[in-house]
Amino acid sequence: MAKRGQTVMSNLFSTGMSNREINLELAVEMLRKLQAVLEDTLLKNITFKESVDTLGEEIARLSRENRDLKLKVVALETGNLLTGPP
Repeated sequence: MAKRGQTVMSNLFSTGMSNREINLELAVEMLRKLQAVLEDTLLKNITFKESVDTLGEEIARLSRENRDLKLKVVALETGNLLTGPP
């Protein structure tokens, strides 16, 4: 395996292993790195989904609040038209 701070390629060329051993070592190391990338991506996607869900809830709340305020404005305007100016 590549030691910390060394690249995969430098580790492979510095060992006296056979091609089969090198290929196996390379495959194992690449799979470990890919697994780490996959786990990181999954965690980021979960966090992203939670953020999107939170934003969706906030948008829904603001839409309801906006609708309620528009109805109040219409009610106030209608009330003023019916009663006339003070």
